[in-house]
Amino acid sequence: MRKKGLLSGLALTMLLLLGGCLFRPPDDLYRQPEKSAGYEKLNAAIRMVRTGLEAEFGTQVEDVTIVAGDNTASIQLQDLDGDGVRESAVTFLRVPGIEKPIKIYIFSQIGEEYVVTGVVEGEGTAIHAIDCAQINGGGRKELAVNWQINTGAYQLGVYTLDDIPLQGLEGEEEDQLTAIRALSRADLMGDELLLTRCSVASDGSSGSRLLDMDRDTRTEVLVTRMDSGGATSQVELFGWQDGALASIASADLSAGITAINRVRTNYLAGEYDQPALYVTSTLADGSRVIDILSYVNGTFTNAALDETGLSRELLQGYTDINPADVNRDKVAELPSPYPLPSYGESASSNFWLIDWAQYDERGNRNHVITTYHNVSDGWYLIIPENWRDQITISRNDQVTGRREVVFSRWRGENQEPVPFLSIYRMASSRSTGLEEDGWIILREEENIAYAASFHRSGWDCGLDELDLLERFNTIQRSWYNE
Repeated sequence: MRKKGLLSGLALTMLLLLGGCLFRPPDDLYRQPEKSAGYEKLNAAIRMVRTGLEAEFGTQVEDVTIVAGDNTASIQLQDLDGDGVRESAVTFLRVPGIEKPIKIYIFSQIGEEYVVTGVVEGEGTAIHAIDCAQINGGGRKELAVNWQINTGAYQLGVYTLDDIPLQGLEGEEEDQLTAIRALSRADLMGDELLLTRCSVASDGSSGSRLLDMDRDTRTEVLVTRMDSGGATSQVELFGWQDGALASIASADLSAGITAINRVRTNYLAGEYDQPALYVTSTLADGSRVIDILSYVNGTFTNAALDETGLSRELLQGYTDINPADVNRDKVAELPSPYPLPSYGESASSNFWLIDWAQYDERGNRNHVITTYHNVSDGWYLIIPENWRDQITISRNDQVTGRREVVFSRWRGENQEPVPFLSIYRMASSRSTGLEEDGWIILREEENIAYAASFHRSGWDCGLDELDLLERFNTIQRSWYNE
């Protein structure tokens, strides 16, 4: 039930809020920016709501903190009718000392005025995350709110605005305003479709996600729950069935997890862009596991789980690595680090190579590439297959302002390795003239330069300058579709 007549104009108003300062007289650049009439009207409508709540409950109304996610602003623009225009303004208030103290108000614009066209209420001390999506297949999008009940306790609520009596408000603006303002908060209250316990990862990422998991154009709700006993942690899938949001499937996470560290959405490899949920967790011994929840051959399952109830994606020893789109094909790769041999006084290796694999739509695990990741210096190198079991790595930081990683040919525990390649990180000011000395400039970023040089070793490593340029990359701090 899209209401074009009463919801038009808000996007234009918000564009006016973003007016720049190009071509203004010099004196104007030192003045406080003027607020648009639309901005003032919206703030006046919000103040009216706050004043009404304070008068009704006899207490001061507070702003609500949104802790995580993509939507953390105190006033947000949302496209709730799905036409591509963010026509609704949403704000978040808290009335201390009452049942369901957090109030989410949705405003729409009629002419030059803003009116409340929806309200959602919930328990909690804050909102961990909020999102909206078309879940029931019609009308306005539903709101999914991850309520923070208290420290470490969360609930996911899903609410629809479709039953709010706004039908028939297509007449004159004054008539529309009069009709909507006559509605009480109870009339404007969204209906609760789901309220269920939900976990939050230690990195702050929400354990709930909105995804079209079965690719039927309708969004499903995934809820991650960790069992404090470590036995039955799982992801439950909710979808629209028979006029209600119902549990339609669930899949276990790895047995024995003691903490959820990270929750991300991405895809499985294949031609259909099958959505998947990647959950990184910690086991009691400190190792980490990565579970992959998705539809495989028509069944919602944990594609990484083996017959023992544990994910095949087990990280031991080197756990400071996460799934990442290393080959930049928009599908996540799973890391499997293994240590390199070391020579000299060190009894154990501090250097690792990482095999990266993808899961496809049939649940098969396929090796993609191998890399050396230098997290501290912010770069990685794609390792040729003929280097496997043939190399070791060491550092040389003796030159001030230059950090060197040395790749050497491994000749066994009793023979000193022979260097064949060095990669350097340095201030860009130090890179001048390096090419004249036979060095290769790999990348320059702001004040940092990366360079390389081949050593005479008698071993053909299989790379030339162009190969090295293609295989070298800087580490991206963000991951596709986080």
